[in-house]
Amino acid sequence: MREGEGYVQRWTGRIGRIDVSAESLRGDQPEDLTELAESAIALVDSWLNAAARGAIRSEERMTRRLAGVVADPIGVQFAMRFVDRVVRPEDNRVAAQQLSKLVNTQRLPDFLSAMDKLLLRAGARVGGFAPSIVMPLARRRMRSLVGHLIVDAADEAITAHLGERRGQGYRLNVNLLGEAVLGEQEAGRRRTEVERFLRQPDVDYVSVKVSSVVSQLNYWDFERCVERVVKALRPLVASAQASSPPTFINLDMEEYHDLELTVRAFMALLDEPQFHSVDAGIVLQAYLPDSFDALRELSTWAAERGRRQVRGVRGGSVKVRLVKGANLAMERVDAEIHGWDQAPYATKAETDANYKRCLDWLFSDERLASMKVGIASHNLFDLAFAKLLADERGVADRVEFEMLEGMAPAHARTLSAEPSGLLLYTPIVAPDDFDVAISYLFRRLEENAADENFIHHLFTLRPGEPATLREASRFRQAVRERWTVGLAPRRRQDRSTKLDARHVPFTNSPDTDPALPANRRWVRESLAHRDTTARASQVDDVSRVDEIVTSARSGQLAWSERSVEERRATLQAVAHELERRRGELISCMVHEGRKTVAQADPEISEAIDFARYYADRALDLEASESAIFEPFGVITVAPPWNFPVAIAAGGVTAALAAGNSV
Repeated sequence: MREGEGYVQRWTGRIGRIDVSAESLRGDQPEDLTELAESAIALVDSWLNAAARGAIRSEERMTRRLAGVVADPIGVQFAMRFVDRVVRPEDNRVAAQQLSKLVNTQRLPDFLSAMDKLLLRAGARVGGFAPSIVMPLARRRMRSLVGHLIVDAADEAITAHLGERRGQGYRLNVNLLGEAVLGEQEAGRRRTEVERFLRQPDVDYVSVKVSSVVSQLNYWDFERCVERVVKALRPLVASAQASSPPTFINLDMEEYHDLELTVRAFMALLDEPQFHSVDAGIVLQAYLPDSFDALRELSTWAAERGRRQVRGVRGGSVKVRLVKGANLAMERVDAEIHGWDQAPYATKAETDANYKRCLDWLFSDERLASMKVGIASHNLFDLAFAKLLADERGVADRVEFEMLEGMAPAHARTLSAEPSGLLLYTPIVAPDDFDVAISYLFRRLEENAADENFIHHLFTLRPGEPATLREASRFRQAVRERWTVGLAPRRRQDRSTKLDARHVPFTNSPDTDPALPANRRWVRESLAHRDTTARASQVDDVSRVDEIVTSARSGQLAWSERSVEERRATLQAVAHELERRRGELISCMVHEGRKTVAQADPEISEAIDFARYYADRALDLEASESAIFEPFGVITVAPPWNFPVAIAAGGVTAALAAGNSV
C-alpha cells in the first residue's frame, strides 16, 4: 500500500478533521460527570484508608525511602548523579574517582540513612586503593535500594518473583529493559531474549518496543520501516500464539516519532491471516494530543477486525494500554535540538484532561466491542474515575488497572481486591546489565521529583490532608476541561507550504520533521524532480584561474562599497532562498553527493543558519568607533567532499558579510 492511501490517508487527515468536528465527538453537550467525579474522590479516600490499614513494615521502609528522595531538594539530583557517574562506568577506577568527587563535592542527601552515609564516605576514601572491591559493593548497595522497582531476569529469580506475585493475586506485564539498539546484532539478541520470555511457561504477558527489536530506523523511508518492524515482530507474535496458553504481547513506545510507526505496524501485523484471532495490545500516551485520534483509529479498526471472519473465526480483541507518558524530558530535548515544537502537551493539566477525554469517549459498548483498556496510572483519582465510569456504562469487564512494580505496594494491594484485578508493569534486567536500567530509573526519579505529578505526593497522601485536597482539585479541573483541551497535534511543520520572507531575529533553522506525513510526501516529491542537472564547473587551465581571480577582484570592489545594511539584506535573501530551495538541495545532495535525506536536511539547516548569522554579524563591523574593518579582498573557500553545502555556505557567507568576494 502506498503512503497516502488507506489507513495513512485517514491518519494524515487528522488535524483538519478533528479541529472541525470536536463537538461531534462528544455530542452537543458533554455528559455532566460532576457527581461521578465527587464519588471518585470519596472512593479514593476509602482506598487510602484501606491501604494504610494494610501497610506492611518492610514496604513502608521502601515507601519512606522514595518519599525521602522526593522531599529532599538534592535527593533526586544526587541519586541521578550516583547512577550516571558511579553505576554506569564499566571501569572500576573511573567509578571510584567519580564516587570520591561526588561525595566530596556535594552534601549527602537526607534520605540516606546514617549507615549509608558512613559507607559512602568510607568508599570514597578507599575506593581509589581497592576499586575492584569497593565499586561492586557500591553498585550492589544501589541495586538493593531500587531492587523493588526492577526484577532480576535470571530464570530462577523471575520464576520465583512471578510465583510470589501470582500468589498475591497479581498478573505481571514483563518488560525486558535495555539500552538503545544501534545495530542488527543487538536487535537480534534482544529479539531472542524477548522470545525466550514469550515461550517461558510462567510468563503470560510481555511488552516490547519496536525500537528495541529493529535498529537504525530511517523514518524518511516510512513504509520500509513498517515492513521491517512487521518482519521483526512476526516471529515474536507467532511464538506468543504458539504458547499454551497463548502469551499476551503488548507493543510499547516512548518517543513521539514511534507513535504512527507502532500503530501502523500493529495494525498491519494483526491484519495478517495467521494472526487474525490473536489478542494483543498497544500503548498510547495521553500527553500526546495525537494519541486521541490514534485511539479512534484503533477503535474503528478493532471493531472491523472483530466482525471479520477468517476461516469461520472472528478477529481477536485489542487492548489499549493508556498511560500519561514518561518521556517528557527527552521529548523536550529532541524538540530543542531540531527546532521543533514540543510534541507533548505544554502542561500537566492538559495531559490529565486528555486522559479523561480518552476514557469518556472510549467507554461504550460499541467502541469496546472488540477492545479492552488498561488504565495504567498511579493516580488514584484516575483509577477511581475509570472504575466508576466503566461501572456506570456497563463496560467494567473490559477494563483493567495497571501499576508499576514496587512503586506503591500498599495501593497496589488495595486495588488488586477490585473486580478488575491489577496488572503490574514489571521491568526486568540481567544482574550483569544493571546499567541498562538507568534510563528507566531516571524516568521514575523524574516522575517522583515533579511537584505537578501525582506520584510526587503518592507516598504522603492521607484523606483530608492538604496534598490530597490539592490533587482532588486538580482532578475536578481535568474532568471539567476534558473536552476543551486542544485536540490538534502540536507538531504541524509542512515544508510544502509557502515561506514567510520576513526577517526575524536569529534562531536556528528547524530541521525537517520526518515524523510528519506531509514532510515525507514533500521529500518524495523533491527527490522525484531530477529534470535539471547543474553543468559541471571544472577549471582545468591555469589561465582560467587567473581570469576567475581577476573577476573576483573586480566584483569585490563594488561589493565592499555596499553598506553593511545592504550586505545584510542580501545575505538574508540568500538564507530565504536556501530555505525555499531546500527540496532541490536535498535532491542534489542525494543524487549527486550520495547523501541520505537524514544527512542532507540538517546540513541545509546549517547553511541557512550561517547566512542568517553572518547577515546579522555584518552590523558589528560598524559598531566600533575606535576601529575600522577592511576586507581582505578575494577569499578562497575549499569545502570538504563530505559537507558540500554547509561548510561551503559558512565560508562564503562569512567572507561576503565582511565585504570580501569569493
